[in-house]
Amino acid sequence: MAKKRTKKQNEEKSYSIDFEKFENEGFSTEFLLIEKLKSVGVKVKGSENLDQILTLCSKFKKNPHDFILPDLSLNESILRVILIRKNLATTMNQIQSDLSEVWLEHYKLPYKNLSDSGIKSILEKSGSFISN
Repeated sequence: MAKKRTKKQNEEKSYSIDFEKFENEGFSTEFLLIEKLKSVGVKVKGSENLDQILTLCSKFKKNPHDFILPDLSLNESILRVILIRKNLATTMNQIQSDLSEVWLEHYKLPYKNLSDSGIKSILEKSGSFISN
């Protein structure tokens, strides 16, 4: 007799950035995100709130390779994938797909572990992400 799959088994875990953790550790989330945008040439006023900054990040959805650069660490790249999605709950498969699409052209790219275990390890152990 076959077991019925529960609804929970069919749903894939999704992740977002734990901004509260950054704030609790004394970091300004807005400042950290503004610095990420400035690193790719986006001019940002210091007065934007978090929602406005996330909207600026989401503008890279059409050209993510301009925000997710090949020399970034895998942890930073995952963070930026989720920022492009305005910190909405993002599944591991979506993250892998977005990173593969961005890095497909970079054949000289240093090896990055995009396997389930590689991505999951960062999502679960880095402390930067929360599961939804």
